[in-house]
Amino acid sequence: MKLSTKSLSSLLLTTGSMMASMSRKARDTHRRHREERLERILQRHDRKGELRADLLGLSPIEFRYMQKKSSFEEIVRSRGFRNTYEFQRALFGKLRDELIQRGWTRQKIDQFVIARSARLN
Repeated sequence: MKLSTKSLSSLLLTTGSMMASMSRKARDTHRRHREERLERILQRHDRKGELRADLLGLSPIEFRYMQKKSSFEEIVRSRGFRNTYEFQRALFGKLRDELIQRGWTRQKIDQFVIARSARLN
C-alpha cells in the first residue's frame, strides 16, 4: 500500500470514530457529519481508490468506473457487504493490520485512537 503512515493513522482514527457514532445510534446530523468527514478524508488520502478497491476485491480502475455508475452503498452491497458499517469495520481492520505491519503495536494504536478521539468530538 502506497499510503503514508500518517495517512493510515488519520484514516484509522476517522473510521473508528465513525463506527463508534454508528454503534451508539447517534443523531442523524452527527452521523451524517462524520460520514461526510470520512468520505472527505478517503477522497484526499485514497484519491485513486486503491484502498477501497482492494477491500472490495476490485481493481482501482473498476472501482472508479463503478463509482460513476452507482452509489457507494450499492457497490458495497454488490461486493458482499451487508451495509457500509460492515465495510467500515473491514476498513478499520485493514488499516490496523497495515499499521501493525509497519511496526506499530496494538497498544500504541489503542492509545493513539483514545488520545485523538477526544479532539474529534
